[in-house]
Amino acid sequence: MDALKNVITSVVPMSDEEYNLMLPIISRVEVKKETDLLQQGEICRHIYFIESGFFRMFYVDYRGNEINSRFAKPNDFLVDFASFITQGTAHYSCRAMEDSTVIALEYEKVEKLYNSCPNWSKFGRLIAESAYLIIIERQEMLHFQTPEERYKTILKKEPYLFQMVSQNQLSSYIGIKPESLSRLRKRMIGK
Repeated sequence: MDALKNVITSVVPMSDEEYNLMLPIISRVEVKKETDLLQQGEICRHIYFIESGFFRMFYVDYRGNEINSRFAKPNDFLVDFASFITQGTAHYSCRAMEDSTVIALEYEKVEKLYNSCPNWSKFGRLIAESAYLIIIERQEMLHFQTPEERYKTILKKEPYLFQMVSQNQLSSYIGIKPESLSRLRKRMIGK
């Protein structure tokens, strides 16, 4: 719980009294490897804070291919944000890549928390802004960078992925075929 408190209070400093408003509405969930917290087509009813473990967020395209859009590690929040705020259908699945522990916050209770005091409302706004920036940054990377530039960006910003995910998972995330990633890696090593 200390990690969650540290993350929250680093976004918005708040008193213990304000922070404690959240404690009755959270639940800790143990998640086994290869278990989905959310499946594409469901409604995202929770925000998850990852205490331990590793997740991937992906969608299945019209050809049946799984396309990775995000990876999440300890101290990250995990949510299909559009589904969560609209309570509409999720476009993404969230799957544990290893045994994990998350803290779950339910939609209705989060809404009440945001209305309970100004600091929680501010926290909600800042987290929404952060989620939006992550989505835009990812879109811009895929639209405006070459595969080599994407590879370098991920190597710089998320180097842990090179040890934690398979070549197939990484190639999907970068937006290229696995064989293209192999050629790209060979070229990069040769430089």
